[in-house]
Amino acid sequence: MPSSYDTLRPQPPSAQTTAALGRRLASAARVLIDADAVGQLSARGNGALADALARHIQRSKSDRQLWLFLVALTASFPDVDVFLEARRALGVSSPEFALSAVLESVQQSFHPLECLDYDLDIVVDVPVVDVDFCAKYNHNTGIQRVVRETLSRWNGAHELVLACWSAGDNGLRQLSTVERSRVVDWDAWKQTPESARPAEPPPGFRPRLVVPYGTIVLLPEVARDGYWSALSALARFSGNRVGMIGYDTIPIASADLIADGESEKFAKYLSIVKNADRIAAISASAAGEFRGFARAASAQGIPETEVVSVPLAVQTPARGSESAHRSAPIPRTGRPSSKLVLMVGNQEARKNNLAVLFAAESLWREGIDFRVRMIGGGKSAYTRFVDSEVKRLKSAGHGVELLRGASDDVLVDSYAEAYCTVFPSTHEGFGLPVAESLAMGVPSITTGYGSTLEIAVGGGCLTVDPRDDRQLIDALRTILTEPGVRERLAGEAEARPPRDWNDYAADLWRDLVEPLERDKR
Repeated sequence: MPSSYDTLRPQPPSAQTTAALGRRLASAARVLIDADAVGQLSARGNGALADALARHIQRSKSDRQLWLFLVALTASFPDVDVFLEARRALGVSSPEFALSAVLESVQQSFHPLECLDYDLDIVVDVPVVDVDFCAKYNHNTGIQRVVRETLSRWNGAHELVLACWSAGDNGLRQLSTVERSRVVDWDAWKQTPESARPAEPPPGFRPRLVVPYGTIVLLPEVARDGYWSALSALARFSGNRVGMIGYDTIPIASADLIADGESEKFAKYLSIVKNADRIAAISASAAGEFRGFARAASAQGIPETEVVSVPLAVQTPARGSESAHRSAPIPRTGRPSSKLVLMVGNQEARKNNLAVLFAAESLWREGIDFRVRMIGGGKSAYTRFVDSEVKRLKSAGHGVELLRGASDDVLVDSYAEAYCTVFPSTHEGFGLPVAESLAMGVPSITTGYGSTLEIAVGGGCLTVDPRDDRQLIDALRTILTEPGVRERLAGEAEARPPRDWNDYAADLWRDLVEPLERDKR
């Protein structure tokens, strides 16, 4: 009988690859068959071990066992199509051809298997947390801040296995020391000069696959497109309980304000959401969106995903290190004594940057003295309109400051300098800039519905309909020209009950992880 593994790659496997396959199959067999029989089967070679596993799974008809077998066989998390093809092949083959049927289904997937030399660790007793983006990249806004603030507090307080995706997006793997630091010790990491940071990957680092089995898998990030089908298959077939943080459904609900292609991508991401067990949304408004989708998905006969609301923290943003994150000097325009109106957030259609600039120009024409500073990046499809307006207004002598790639220190200093902030977004999952502004005692003008209204009801805000330019102009005029209003709002902001990241991390564990632990399959 030819080596079963030869069908997975056209060239003969190396001794290292063959040995790694044997160890992965043995690990799976200890869980799925009989630990006492593994030694005897392994002595007969990888083919005998794989064949025994295939026959056992064919008899058991267990999805979770087949999922684990496919991971051990391919060093890859199967996508939905591969899993279904393998399950169907087992369903119609005779026992002596069970292994061949599985291998043929894997081969037909055309998915590159780039981790065949990896060993694996099967995790059965602690949550596995996918922190892929935060582990690999230094970007730290929005979702990344939520993940890092949370995991830095869970680390040490709870037993966890943190993981990211392996080469070729094949499956979850261990983090290197550097990657782990980037997730759980971000404050120290960002203050370390680049010249003092260790090499990536560290010398001699040989990652192992992290394979959750009958445990909890947590997805605190929004998984990118390379992982959707594999994570959907994990949620459907692996027997793990899957919990997610739900940020928003903006690419679907506000598709008219999103860049081309983003809505289609997000629709694929929702294939994970509809197969998850529990979603912890970042606001009551976002929870309503996810519940609506869960109800719609239940029409497919899918058990309705449980959705809870765990609001984010309302806390002053942390400073960074100017030595580690140098920014160009703030390009101040207008008179330095002018009141600063600050707008923080990515520049895109739903954020309403152009409406803010229109409101500002209207008030400048009335003779009101103030400056506008916008902090945030964006995609060229929209930022070119913002840039054009800023250029025109500057040419007319108005004070507009546009900062992209600003450091954490510049952000904090801008909040401290601001007379007020403005955030009239048409759709938000939470509205972190509003929360940060209020935590700094700075009044905010924001949207009077959805998640930003949830924040505003605690005090410190003027609310507007972001689709009504006149309301935005009136609110900005009021706060700039009536000192008593600004003083009242600032007092309300300072009097708000604190809710910090410690509160959020504790609530998220209680409302997301603990229910999943109670309901382990």
